[in-house]
Amino acid sequence: MKIAFKIEPSADKNVALHLITEVGDSDISFLIFSKTPFKIEGFFSMNFEKNTLPDSYVDDVKKYIFETACLQEINFTSSDIFYNFSKSSLIPEQYFIEDEKEQILDQIFGPDKTRICFQESFQKQAIKNIYSVPAVIHNSFLELYPSGKFSHSTSYQINNNKDSILHCIIYNSSIKIIFFKEGQLQIVQYFNYTTPADVCYHILNVAERFETTASSLTLSLSGMIDIDSTLYQELYKYFLQIKFAETTGVIFSKSFEEFPTHFYHHLTALANAHN
Repeated sequence: MKIAFKIEPSADKNVALHLITEVGDSDISFLIFSKTPFKIEGFFSMNFEKNTLPDSYVDDVKKYIFETACLQEINFTSSDIFYNFSKSSLIPEQYFIEDEKEQILDQIFGPDKTRICFQESFQKQAIKNIYSVPAVIHNSFLELYPSGKFSHSTSYQINNNKDSILHCIIYNSSIKIIFFKEGQLQIVQYFNYTTPADVCYHILNVAERFETTASSLTLSLSGMIDIDSTLYQELYKYFLQIKFAETTGVIFSKSFEEFPTHFYHHLTALANAHN
């Protein structure tokens, strides 16, 4: 496990703090915030080697939380755990049959006896989100945050858009694409990458699949990318309309001043949904 960010909260002890945790295939992030006002107080992010086994994943996370006092549940008024595992699929509500969700996930991703399957409804779409989580990871987070609320990040990231927008969240070794065309959701999908060219290929491929050209598409970026990066320069070769996701209505503590807010926009948006 490699520490990517460590920004400890500096809020007064009397301030009620809340925790957002996003748990993904090869990374995990913790965002600490207050609600009155809505202010981001702390941020921790860790990356894992590709194909890290769930048992090793859990051991590393537990050890880090036990050694980092400010991440322990006793410090928070509320804690929300958002799974961001790629073994998830969207099903239109009219075709959803609850007893078949395991079978569908098996057909897409292969059988897995070590998982737990979940289902969720979207806030603004007539869609069900079915997904699986390694049982050892889910049980460990139940132990770490027994008062926590559990869901999948995708279930809160689908909003109505008026235009053709491709949202791309950059993670440690994967990207998450959420694509709207003329206001209609087309796809939510994860792709692994090694090089900037891989990222470009996946985005261009999605655009082509849905008969959209790079020149007409708005590409919205968040996560671990900045304007001086090789990845951004590669994307700029193909896309005329690139923007970093805008974070509005959020106050950041002074410790965040040197970092662009789109680094953690996908997390502040999750926090804002609960504010």
